[in-house]
Amino acid sequence: MVAFLALFGGFLVKLLGSGIVAPVLAYLDKRSDNGVLTNGQTVTGDVTVSQAQLAAYVEERKVIAQERAEQHLSPWTAWMIPTAFGLCMIHFGAIVLDSTFLFNWRVAKLPAPYDAMENAIVLSVIGVAGIAPTVRRIFGK
Repeated sequence: MVAFLALFGGFLVKLLGSGIVAPVLAYLDKRSDNGVLTNGQTVTGDVTVSQAQLAAYVEERKVIAQERAEQHLSPWTAWMIPTAFGLCMIHFGAIVLDSTFLFNWRVAKLPAPYDAMENAIVLSVIGVAGIAPTVRRIFGK
């Protein structure tokens, strides 16, 4: 009886080891290789698309920087922004000083459409001036 069980056990091991398990493992191995190949091609495609997007973005930034440099160097417009900012800051400062320390300067506030513009100019330039060094430090070389 023990010999029969040993013989039958050996037969089962041989049948399962080489008869059934080996083809199943070979099939799973082939399927895994196909999955790796497919995923590799997908990653390669994604990398190619990302590189093309990055190159396009860099070129766009170069064009924008060149346009800004050309506008900044124009003698006809280079004085406009600093002058507008300076006048707004002087007026805003006079209003603040007059209302804070009661100097009785009687500085009038600007009428309705212009007060919002003055506010936007002052806040945007001060905000940009305060954030610009941090942005340069983070995104600079």
